[in-house]
Amino acid sequence: MRRNLCAVIIGIVMITGTGGIAAAQAIPVLTGFFVAVGGQPTGPHGTAGLMELVNRGQLTSATFVWREGMPAWAAAGTVAELLPFLPAAPPPLPAGQVPPGMPPPPVPTAVARYQRWFNSFAPGIEDNRVFINAGVGLGPTGAYSMGIPPISASVSFRVSDTVPITVGASGILSTWRWQVPFWYDITFWNIGIGARVMYHFNFARNFDSYIGLNLGYVIQNATGTAAFAVPAANSFFLWGFIAGARFFFTDSFGIYAEAGASSLQFLSLGVTFKF
Repeated sequence: MRRNLCAVIIGIVMITGTGGIAAAQAIPVLTGFFVAVGGQPTGPHGTAGLMELVNRGQLTSATFVWREGMPAWAAAGTVAELLPFLPAAPPPLPAGQVPPGMPPPPVPTAVARYQRWFNSFAPGIEDNRVFINAGVGLGPTGAYSMGIPPISASVSFRVSDTVPITVGASGILSTWRWQVPFWYDITFWNIGIGARVMYHFNFARNFDSYIGLNLGYVIQNATGTAAFAVPAANSFFLWGFIAGARFFFTDSFGIYAEAGASSLQFLSLGVTFKF
């Protein structure tokens, strides 16, 4: 019985000792390695020094190393002699799987900007900053009749990623005709330029509505015949409230309707662009 017990103990010792010898033989004895730590070369390191750097996390497969005989610095993972020292890298994740607890990727800047504008009832315009309207309208009535329908255009610029306000400029060309048989037949030519500021509301990505204010300056010239003197050319300031809406068929093209741009026209219809 004692002999059997002794045999078992001796066998365990021999097996354990053999495993230790095999483990020792699995780690090569190295000398003369320089390791880049914090952007500075350290060393030379031998086996013990290299293992200490691995334990500290300062030597990985991506760390640059060099020793005499190597043409240049190289990643430790490409040096066969160092592979037994380096921790094994995990295999790549299967497609479509993310480890539990891993945070989602950050939202791209353009999407985040669009989302802020949309939540503020502003145009669904993503990165667009320039808006252009161009169309024709209806002018004044009453004692006047319309000659050339008001031709108007405006350009506006987004001034903030978080506040749904645009500022811009506008222009209008129109003619009015004042005709009284045997007394007056006068055509007034009007060229108006102005500045505008608008606040936007939006409940759909391709639909933009807005209200604002237009302040302009009109140069007027009169031509024609009259029983008395034809009115001389003059100029005047004007202002008016703006209310409009734009519907976009594509990312950059749509149609618009705008009311109250100025006293030169009451309604304008046309095409709109954004860039």
